Amino acid sequence: MSKITDNFRYLAQDRKIQFKEREVKAPLRKKDGSEVEQKQLVFQTALRVNNEKAVACGVIIHDAESPRVNYQITYNKIGYVTDRNKMPEITTQLNDLNAMRSGYYRFVISGDGEIIMRHLGITGEDVGPMMDVFVYGGRILGTLLPELAKIEGIDVSQAKS
Repeated sequence: MSKITDNFRYLAQDRKIQFKEREVKAPLRKKDGSEVEQKQLVFQTALRVNNEKAVACGVIIHDAESPRVNYQITYNKIGYVTDRNKMPEITTQLNDLNAMRSGYYRFVISGDGEIIMRHLGITGEDVGPMMDVFVYGGRILGTLLPELAKIEGIDVSQAKS
């Protein structure tokens, strides 16, 4: 494990955020065709956005002995597109939220219509700013969930099986 992931674990524990942790290995093909094993650590938890809704969320950190590594923060299953005929209007409204209200996060629509809020970044050994981005993401989502609920063709109440 790297110093960065160790620092993240310690800070999460200090802030009383409980994560389930797992390791994901994925081969990475270099320009010369050779493969290098890339390791990522996935820290998963859930966030209660309001009295009716909880969302799965997580932090993925590239685990490498490097002074800086990539990370991704996601909030999943925020809602689902229920009317694909309205996709152009939905995309326009999500892009407006992305441009004006979501800060360093972006709302995206996955292939199955799931609404996800995502942030990509780079961190070093001081993981405090990354943890702050994670915590503030929950506040951003809580603030913008009513706006998402107003978009025709999106259902933020359902849980897709």
